[in-house]
Amino acid sequence: MPSRRRGRSGRRAATAAIGLLLLGGGAMAARRYLSPSPVTTGTVVVTTNPPGAQVVLDGKAQGVSPTTLTVAAGAHLLELRGAGEPRTMSLDVAAGAQLSQYIELAKGSLAVGSLQVRTEPAGAEVSVDGVARGASPVIVTDLAPGEHTVALKGENGTTRQTVTVEAGATASLVANLVTAASGAAALSGGWISVSTPKTVQLFEDGRLLGSSDSERLMVPAGTHQIEIVNESLGYRSTRAVQITAGKVSAIKIEFPKGTIALNAVPWADVWIDGEKVGETPIGNLPLTVGTHEIIFRHPDFGEQRQLATITLTAPTRLSVDMRKKP
Repeated sequence: MPSRRRGRSGRRAATAAIGLLLLGGGAMAARRYLSPSPVTTGTVVVTTNPPGAQVVLDGKAQGVSPTTLTVAAGAHLLELRGAGEPRTMSLDVAAGAQLSQYIELAKGSLAVGSLQVRTEPAGAEVSVDGVARGASPVIVTDLAPGEHTVALKGENGTTRQTVTVEAGATASLVANLVTAASGAAALSGGWISVSTPKTVQLFEDGRLLGSSDSERLMVPAGTHQIEIVNESLGYRSTRAVQITAGKVSAIKIEFPKGTIALNAVPWADVWIDGEKVGETPIGNLPLTVGTHEIIFRHPDFGEQRQLATITLTAPTRLSVDMRKKP
């Protein structure tokens, strides 16, 4: 009898040991099964102003903005297609991280431009591409970007000039119809041709001769003191020009530089006209007078775009809050 009980006790102990072994192995297997897998993706949040831009990532369409994308960690190429030129940027997405991109795009309303027409004397009939647009002075709106033919009809006849209009900008055409229509002056006069990055007006003894938008301006032969003006930029200079009968005298204008001070909250990298210039704050940066595109970029708050006009009248100052969407 004692030996039989010892045999049963031994069998029970062996069974318990096997059960513990199986339980331990099952627990280890469960721990292996339930251990989290490594994170290999990140998130990209794309917001644009205005919304509705087509989002393309690595060459594949991803819908329209605003949108949130789950992507593999690593480098990617983001393209946004809105009203203006497509925008592309490189992204570096970290595993388990969220990258926010806020991008200013061209507004749909900026797909057209305007033209301001002034004549001396005033009252000339103005037509653009064969369509009557009123009497000068007049501002013609909703013009497609590109070249347009402007006809000016005054008491002495009709003159035609070609003007280039840029999207979102107002071009200027200033014409002296008395000089332009005087065919007899060609026998004893010549022309002035002006090359300049921005439109300027030309005066002599306080009298308007025309603007640089004209291919050339007719003046009598001889020496002329020409005053060159762009009031909006604060630019004014005087050139002595020698005119030979039947010849064209060329004037090349190179605008001087003004200054701009830039700042951003909390901070931002800055690009001007596509070239990186540094990190804010930036003070007294020399820049050619005229309009420039300023881009502020922050890794967490995205991107903001601004247009800044540099003048000679006073330093330009521009500050943005990257935390606020414009």
